[in-house]
Amino acid sequence: MAAELQMKLEEKQAKCYEIKKAFMDLKREVCKKAAYSRTDKPIPERKIDEWEERENIKSKELQSLRLENLRLRNQLAKNQKILKKKEELAEGLHLIDFEQLKIENQTLNEKIEERNEDLHKLKKKNTNTVQILTHYKEKLTFVIDENETLVQKGKILDEELEKERRALGDEKEKKKQLQDDIQQLKQATGIINSDSLRLDYDRLIKENKNDEKMVTYLTEKIQHMEKCIKEFNKKLAQSKIGGYSGKNTYFGGSMNGSHASINQ
Repeated sequence: MAAELQMKLEEKQAKCYEIKKAFMDLKREVCKKAAYSRTDKPIPERKIDEWEERENIKSKELQSLRLENLRLRNQLAKNQKILKKKEELAEGLHLIDFEQLKIENQTLNEKIEERNEDLHKLKKKNTNTVQILTHYKEKLTFVIDENETLVQKGKILDEELEKERRALGDEKEKKKQLQDDIQQLKQATGIINSDSLRLDYDRLIKENKNDEKMVTYLTEKIQHMEKCIKEFNKKLAQSKIGGYSGKNTYFGGSMNGSHASINQ
């Protein structure tokens, strides 16, 4: 009889293991075909293994708690039978012994309820952990994409700043050349009342003023772009720490203003 029961138990355990393995394989296939909702990227194999390992740990804890629950239930049933027998044969027992058994029975019932609550809390905690992990992974992917976008925009700003600096240098050279030409004209002739010299001198003065305005404009533009780059570097440093929420406002406001100035 015992050998037959042992054989049936082994068959049930083998079947249970096959069903569990098939279910785990099904979940793994579903995870491989799944993807993140925002990035549409597949879930890495390493993360699937990590989730399976956590699930195995929780399953072992759950199995242990179930066994403990069964043991306590069996102990409760046994105590209830003993109590029932003692109640049947309790003609000679004192009232205080009967009350003590009832107290012990109540204590065991409370322990069972506590175990059931702990089991429910573990299930809820496991679900919350999976949800939090998924949220943080999506958040990390979003922050990485935002960081790459910021780096590209920073490179574009650096290139535009370098162009403006070269243009400013060219304008300064033109201004210096005009000043040298004016000085040479003043030294070469002492004729002040000549109409052609006066007209040429007025033209050079006008060009000089225009060049000074251009130099002033380019200087202000470079200062504005340097300010934008400093703000960009500050925002980039903050994004590495995890504060990515302010990036969209920065590039939607300050950077758009700098591009508008450049287009002018």
